[in-house]
Amino acid sequence: MRISRFFSGNWVLISEAKNGVPEVRYGMMDNRESRRKRIVLLIIAWSFSILIVAENVPHAGHRLLTIFSSPPEPQTSLVVGAYVFLPLALLWASWAYLRKGKRPLVSFPIAACLIFVTMDYLLPYPGPVKKTFLMIDEGGKIYEVGLENSGDAPFLTKQGNPIGVSLNYTMSMPAGGKYLIQTHLSPTSRPLTPEDAGIDQTGSALEVVTGPDEWLTVPSRTSVRRVRNAIPRFILYDAAKDEFCLSSLAKDLMKDNPGLVNYRVEIRVGGEQTFLDQIALLHFETRNSYDVRAFYESAIKEHMPFCSL
Repeated sequence: MRISRFFSGNWVLISEAKNGVPEVRYGMMDNRESRRKRIVLLIIAWSFSILIVAENVPHAGHRLLTIFSSPPEPQTSLVVGAYVFLPLALLWASWAYLRKGKRPLVSFPIAACLIFVTMDYLLPYPGPVKKTFLMIDEGGKIYEVGLENSGDAPFLTKQGNPIGVSLNYTMSMPAGGKYLIQTHLSPTSRPLTPEDAGIDQTGSALEVVTGPDEWLTVPSRTSVRRVRNAIPRFILYDAAKDEFCLSSLAKDLMKDNPGLVNYRVEIRVGGEQTFLDQIALLHFETRNSYDVRAFYESAIKEHMPFCSL
């Protein structure tokens, strides 16, 4: 057998076959191809290393804050270190082992993805990548929420006098989870601009008694009936005393009274991950008309106490 080398990287193998006829085989040792693979593998390894560190930033920040808590928890730094350095060690160990294999450009990226996804799944506080996937998934659930029916009636005090609007509506929620529900009202006679974002900022605007925000946890394929009571801004609710009080500025705020009108109800549905970055908007209008002045007169009639500063 004889090998003839005629330039760098190429060779010719001449061997004698069993039948006495010489057999010629050609081959190539391309160092540039090998170098290219090494560079690509290094780029993949460093890219996943950066992703692992970046994905751990929110988790690390939350955990490290507990070091300054009372009592302090210095062991949290070890937990953060384990989440960061263990995936990095596995990643580079895989790089060192698989780069010498038969198909490193296939096997190593698969191993790197598995290491990253496993780490990302185990993180209690999602990083940018995990949060993006959660937001996409949650956004799909939010847009499935629908409004089945709605109604309204005067919101009455214990003495039976109207001081607001009682809203009731049913939402269909095909997907279970935790939802942020916001309810806003505005008179239909007053068109809102995009800058208002569906919220009436006038003094006599109606607001939900307990605030517009409400978190709701529901199972899948559920219809939820909600009852929300809305009162003018010049009437406040004291939850500790379970009573209403009248603002000293009530007369001034009454200048914005739109009169006898129907109200536009806007229900915003957000999620635990998306909050109000992605929302579903549900609308309905009250069947009955209401006059804010009647609510003010009811407060005066009942000798509602003035709110203390």
